[in-house]
Amino acid sequence: MGYYPHDKIVELFDAGKSLEEIAEIVGCAVSRASQILKEHGRSAWNRRYPHMQDLDDEQLFLDYQSGMRIDALLEKHQIKSSTLYRHLKRGNIPCRPRKGLCGPKNHQYKHGKGSRTIERNQSLTKQVAALCLGYIVPRGWHIHHLDGEPSNNHPENLAIFHNKSEHANFHQQQLRLQREGAEVDASQLVLENGGFLLPLPPYPILLPREKGRLDPRKPRQKPKPSPEGS
Repeated sequence: MGYYPHDKIVELFDAGKSLEEIAEIVGCAVSRASQILKEHGRSAWNRRYPHMQDLDDEQLFLDYQSGMRIDALLEKHQIKSSTLYRHLKRGNIPCRPRKGLCGPKNHQYKHGKGSRTIERNQSLTKQVAALCLGYIVPRGWHIHHLDGEPSNNHPENLAIFHNKSEHANFHQQQLRLQREGAEVDASQLVLENGGFLLPLPPYPILLPREKGRLDPRKPRQKPKPSPEGS
């Protein structure tokens, strides 16, 4: 490891030079210049975020544990949410329990389905959409169930969004209307957010029984020996 003038690096940093400029002038790596500055009590991070030096962790923890709203807490201490939770983790402060409706009372409840059931429903949904469109659903498109029931894969219940953003905007708008107690027309919301309803197929599609779900595959049983062979 070569020797680099520490005094010159500190002098350039105090003059307002960036780490990249210091490394180019002195002829060293940026990581080495940052290491030398840390040895002399300098930090480029403190220069970029000077208000973080005055952050009072104890007051931050007290405000958080007292139940202050997160948006008010971030505005008071002039920090981001990622900084808040990073400091809470370093201080071993447990996160507050989330408040809100849980289970079927929540508008975004997923009906308590397991991962295998969800995979089977998604596979059947893609097959039905491909039969209605006449081609495989392109990657990145999102298929939405109008009634919110993933097992209802009838073509009249399916809509398609071209990307994740359109699908997310639909759910946010639907959730806001549901909280306000207004009537929600899912088909109209799909069209307003850039999606389209799945066209009906020219021929009927035979869906699996039992509420349209895919029945799990049962293991094959060995045939019983015939009495003649015994």
